[in-house]
Amino acid sequence: MEKYSTVSSIRGSIFFLLILLCFNFSGCAGVGSTVPQERIIPLTKAENYQGNFSYGPLTLNFSYSLTGGSLISGGSNMILAGKASYRGTFDSLDIRISFLDATGAILQNKIIYSSGFRTGTRKVSDRPFQKTFVVPANSDAITFNYSAEERTGNRQ
Repeated sequence: MEKYSTVSSIRGSIFFLLILLCFNFSGCAGVGSTVPQERIIPLTKAENYQGNFSYGPLTLNFSYSLTGGSLISGGSNMILAGKASYRGTFDSLDIRISFLDATGAILQNKIIYSSGFRTGTRKVSDRPFQKTFVVPANSDAITFNYSAEERTGNRQ
């Protein structure tokens, strides 16, 4: 019996390692990770900030506005809207907004789009999203990231 539990433990460890590698290479960054400067979008209290963001196969056209509160003490509401495109095929796709501090470290991630698993759509082109968030205290900037499970097989 001990032989099978060792094999199961090794399989579980390998599976866990593969999951971590997938998140690492797919653009999904964890809280506390530092984002490269070229992917940082400074937050502004502009009436309606509009921007574009591209990272790997992901492209976003977005706008946001901040109301109430303060970026330093928190409590501001962000209304985020836009369209997402992803070059390539996938079984599932999640797109996140990351709130960053002044050093570019991730304070918090929030999902802005999730395709579900094999929902019949294999490509994302101009998929609309609209979300409202409370901006975390000490947020200085944002960025976007994604995690995708590439398409496997031809089954719908």
